[in-house]
Amino acid sequence: MSKYDIIVIGGGPGGYVAAIRAAQLGAKVALVEKDKVGGTCLNHGCIPTKAIIASIKLFEKIQKADSFGISCPTPTIDLAKVIERKDQIVGKLIKGVENLLQKNGVEVIQGEGILTKPGHVKIGSRDVQSQAIILATGSTPASIPSITFDGRQFLTSDDILSLKQVPEKLDVVGGGVIGLHFAYIFSALGSQVTIYEALPEILPGVDDEIVAMIKRILKRKKIEIKTNTKFEAGMSCGKSLICVGRKPAQTGIEVNEKMETKTPGVYAVGDVVSKKMFAHVAYEQGVIAAENAMGGNKTFSYAYVPYGIYTQPEIAGVGLTEKEAGSNAKVGKFPYAALGIAQAMGEIEGFIKVISDENGKLLGVHIIGEEATTLIGAATLALRNGLKVDQLAETFQAHPSYPEGLHEAALGALAKSLHLQPRAVI
Repeated sequence: MSKYDIIVIGGGPGGYVAAIRAAQLGAKVALVEKDKVGGTCLNHGCIPTKAIIASIKLFEKIQKADSFGISCPTPTIDLAKVIERKDQIVGKLIKGVENLLQKNGVEVIQGEGILTKPGHVKIGSRDVQSQAIILATGSTPASIPSITFDGRQFLTSDDILSLKQVPEKLDVVGGGVIGLHFAYIFSALGSQVTIYEALPEILPGVDDEIVAMIKRILKRKKIEIKTNTKFEAGMSCGKSLICVGRKPAQTGIEVNEKMETKTPGVYAVGDVVSKKMFAHVAYEQGVIAAENAMGGNKTFSYAYVPYGIYTQPEIAGVGLTEKEAGSNAKVGKFPYAALGIAQAMGEIEGFIKVISDENGKLLGVHIIGEEATTLIGAATLALRNGLKVDQLAETFQAHPSYPEGLHEAALGALAKSLHLQPRAVI
């Protein structure tokens, strides 16, 4: 029987990062993966969708070339070539992860790992043993009762990433982040898109003003949104993408803030246990589990988890929304239209919102606009380190740049806006 210090089951973001960190700390590590390393994020989620969105955004930019003084023939887009580019990018990154594991001395075992008892894992006919085990088995697309995924009419988010032809009509069932990504993609490609959301509003948990603005933008793109509507098979008008969330690959697993399960020596990370199914959450949880399995004492907190949505314009946020912060919160907003860089780049839609409590403590930052997913990094750093809104306001930024908007929004929370008229409507 092969023996290791740590066995990681699942090679997604949480699993492969846990394996690498444990190896860096001197552990003999085995990583068990039944498919390709990288998990949902790299193979079917974050990376492939962003590769496709990059093509869509460039296509839309070229369509506006005349407004920049550039004349060019009417552009066309070939979905098959877009998917081919996506596959090349994914393949390259998978090889990159495989190389990282190899260089760090992690042994990758192909197969499905089953935890038979503490410290023992069965992989096919092979039994392996370790002092600690980290479960990182991820999640799968959730389904709707009475609808069976068939890869033709009713599609998962995995299925739709391999389409080579643009459907004339597309139902997007679920108005969350995944649904909006694909609604944006296929609307830009020419599909007639309808979003169905069972809840009263799309994008639950996102700032209300941002939701209102993205709905106006989606409507302008001729994307129909039906909230408070439960989708049924008979409503399908063409192809139907079912993206009503994801469910853990294993249920009943609970962890504490150290990512420890109730079984000594067994940890769990990522989508299989996470309250927020983001790859960056899985990365951090993987590091914490690995360090604790090697004798550390680290804890995980959901307090400052940022998110990004790659629509056009982008959406990003961290911390409390204005509604969550309550009526005593102080709010500063700055519109992209008042930013010199946004005017120069032709990206004037959106705003930046900074929220603090009555004592000036930063509570949240929420953005809709160009480079939102980049800007949120600075906001996350500020919240994580307990900065106050006046410290953000006193940190002036390069001109012209998008971070100026963050600076101005912080000034707005202190009623000190320099480049916005008093009581201006955003």
